[in-house]
Amino acid sequence: MQPSCYLKAFSYDKATGTRILFSTRTAATVRVKEELYHALQNGNLPAEHAASLARVGLTTEGPTEEQNAMLGFFDRINAGNPELHIVAVLNLDCNFSCIYCYEGNTKGRLYMSAQTAERLMDFIRSRLTAQKTDLRIDFYGGEPLLSMDRIRQIAGASRELAREKGTGFRFNLVTNGSLFTRKNAAELAGLGLDHVRITIDGTAETHNQARPFKGGAGSFDTLIKNISETRDLVRIGIGGNYEYHNYRSFVSLLDYLSHIGLTPDKLSAVKFDPVMKPPAGDASLPEFYGGCASLDEPWIREAEALLREEILKRGYQTPKVRPVTCMVEVDDAFVVHFDGTLYKCPAFIGKPDFAAGDLETGPRDYSAVYHTGHWKNEQCAKCQYLPLCFGGCRYMTYVREGRINGLDCRKDYLDACLETLVKQDAKYPRQKKRSNPFAARQG
Repeated sequence: MQPSCYLKAFSYDKATGTRILFSTRTAATVRVKEELYHALQNGNLPAEHAASLARVGLTTEGPTEEQNAMLGFFDRINAGNPELHIVAVLNLDCNFSCIYCYEGNTKGRLYMSAQTAERLMDFIRSRLTAQKTDLRIDFYGGEPLLSMDRIRQIAGASRELAREKGTGFRFNLVTNGSLFTRKNAAELAGLGLDHVRITIDGTAETHNQARPFKGGAGSFDTLIKNISETRDLVRIGIGGNYEYHNYRSFVSLLDYLSHIGLTPDKLSAVKFDPVMKPPAGDASLPEFYGGCASLDEPWIREAEALLREEILKRGYQTPKVRPVTCMVEVDDAFVVHFDGTLYKCPAFIGKPDFAAGDLETGPRDYSAVYHTGHWKNEQCAKCQYLPLCFGGCRYMTYVREGRINGLDCRKDYLDACLETLVKQDAKYPRQKKRSNPFAARQG
């Protein structure tokens, strides 16, 4: 047995002479004595330890075979994937005027029609094969709760279809939260609503500057009221988008949430992410100059380490470090735009060059458009971080370069951050909960 190609080892406690072994392939974390680590490195691992480390992917019998198996990661997922995943963009309308909204001036009174929703159901029926045991729909916008009729139509029909087929069904919302009243939450929970993600950008002052109502009024108090009044009906996760000048205010938000009773047992997860710049040459946000174009910017590393530590030490859930599963590479995952156009990533909606078909004619070959398998190259294949990166985020490459046929390499970022993130996960063990469907996924 040899150390896995995807093994990272970090010094953990010098007083007790322990290390953390972490697999970027399986996300397994094991604490071992220094002597055992050196035995692993030297090929002298005792048999009783060899079996347990092999089970969690920390050792390998052959590095070449392990790397080749990793290149078939998504092939194995697609061969046995039990889920049909649909992201339904119900509209491009919104009652907020967020300063960084990536949809920019493409927003408007553009709504999915009842006829398009019927075609969506036909599409779902055609792909809900006997091998599928689960149907998941994420309703997205704009602001999806401006389209309650479409949610009722699609969720109701999907629930009946799932009963007919004997499959599971659940749906989720990505919403600004302003319309997520107790009345709406109770109705949607009855239709199969499983999880809601609501964005709060720091304290009231910071949030109200970044995410006001269209008329200019602050939205913070409305969101807090709605979350407090609905958290017993469905699982609610809180997201947030920070910039260099305001990320520290998110720490105060955590204290405020706890103070008003939105404690860790009341929320499914909390996760904060940096605001992204508009794509190169994109004039849809002419007055916004903030955001980032890469995770390699040093301030992002500092912000992520700080905010993640503050989330975990207060007892809130946040996604662990684990392999990514970009929906671009997953065969049975589609974004359906309000007009029936198909895409493979929500970040590319409304960009005709990235259309992957439509509900009328079905999906077309999108492998060249989205450069599927762009990580299947010598550089990525030999990288310890391949499972945590898979060539990085196509949209981030598009933001920087206006194209996606290149790598968004995460090596420098992971060299700088992975040890901190893994040690945070070891320091703050979590109770097992159902996974958060809106945990970070690259595009």
